[in-house]
Amino acid sequence: MKRLILLLAIVLAGQQSKSQDRVFTRTYQSNVIPAGAMELEYWNTLRSGRTHFYNAIDQRLELELGLGKKLQTAFYINFSTVAFSPNDSVIFKDHSISFSNEWKLKLSDPVANTIGTALYFEFGFDGQELELEGKLILDKQIGKNIFAANIVGEYEMEFEAEDGEIEMETETPVELDLAYMRLLGKSAGLGLEIRNHNEIKQGEWEHSAWFAGPSFHVRGDNWFINLNVLPQLFNAKKEEGSTENLVLDEHEKVEARLLLSFSF
Repeated sequence: MKRLILLLAIVLAGQQSKSQDRVFTRTYQSNVIPAGAMELEYWNTLRSGRTHFYNAIDQRLELELGLGKKLQTAFYINFSTVAFSPNDSVIFKDHSISFSNEWKLKLSDPVANTIGTALYFEFGFDGQELELEGKLILDKQIGKNIFAANIVGEYEMEFEAEDGEIEMETETPVELDLAYMRLLGKSAGLGLEIRNHNEIKQGEWEHSAWFAGPSFHVRGDNWFINLNVLPQLFNAKKEEGSTENLVLDEHEKVEARLLLSFSF
């Protein structure tokens, strides 16, 4: 009987991975799409609210490819438009474009095994900035309940011109992402995502911003839509003497992300 239950769990996990590898908008899961499968994903992220006027929209077009039973890769073209005013008197607009590539290796299954695990790596480049990102992905599905956690480390190099010289600044942010979703029937889910971003520049820990907000998921036979709204709640690592509860020089008061995916 135990062998039959394990076999059914593996089959069900495999069927779920045929249609998608994620139900969350920000937090990654250990599943990968099958070998030969492809998914086209379109991301829209709206970021709004800083110390002075600030609105931004980030868009990503992703082609995801299944390479084997446990491996997948993806290629991104990233677009960003920012409207900001440093003194609330003049509004400036800035545009950027970059390229990213990700790899994900599944180590264990969230249904068939005690816990699902995967390793994730991504690099991005826009000519001025190079970003390397690694994740340890943990997740578990128990019936209609899905839990996930990501431990994220980044290494960022940015080149800037100052006093007639080109200088490089490095950042090593560390992030923790947590998520829970309750599946509603066979095609929808409602949950919560939590993000803790710790900014570390030149070896100095500057802040620890916490975000949390609801996530919604709906899917069909070969598509899915994920939506998340993530307001900033508080800063757990303030500078000495600071009375500000939010980090509004590098983060926004609220982010909203919509992800559309089609498999073929």
